[in-house]
Amino acid sequence: LTKTNKENLLFVLEISRKLKLKKNLLIKAVQNFKGLKYRQQIIFKKKYLTIINDSKSTSFSSSIGLLKANDNIYWLLGGIHKKGDKLNLPKKYFNNIKAFIYGKNNKFFNKKLKGKIDYKNFNNVKDALKKIFKIIKNEKFINKTILFSPCAASFDSFKNFEDRGFYFNKLI
Repeated sequence: LTKTNKENLLFVLEISRKLKLKKNLLIKAVQNFKGLKYRQQIIFKKKYLTIINDSKSTSFSSSIGLLKANDNIYWLLGGIHKKGDKLNLPKKYFNNIKAFIYGKNNKFFNKKLKGKIDYKNFNNVKDALKKIFKIIKNEKFINKTILFSPCAASFDSFKNFEDRGFYFNKLI
């Protein structure tokens, strides 16, 4: 379980306690819960590298938990942003993240990250991912995370977030 999922589970447990739900039913439901596909899905984990597919992420707030919980993050983001979306990430996390923005709508993301998080722009996910792998191949013995958490709708390049998530997994 990721830290964010643990927080969500604690929330569910507290609600169920207040509603006086039967514990055995709750335990059974939690044990059978599979989670959403492409939501904080760890698709690769080796000694010094974790790759997370969070294609379900369509706003900055949906990515905050993962940005706080991981080390040396190479963050892939882009797509059709939500109007008024804000990156409410405490400053102490900024140096831990390098952003790789893909797609046509990069101006919005550039504006939100400027002066906070180092970023580079790319035409597409594949080109951004190639650059990340080029960078990290020289970073041996350092824990790093490739985080595909777009913070945007996918309709500029994909049918939906599932199509986008499937494509990312295929690239990996």
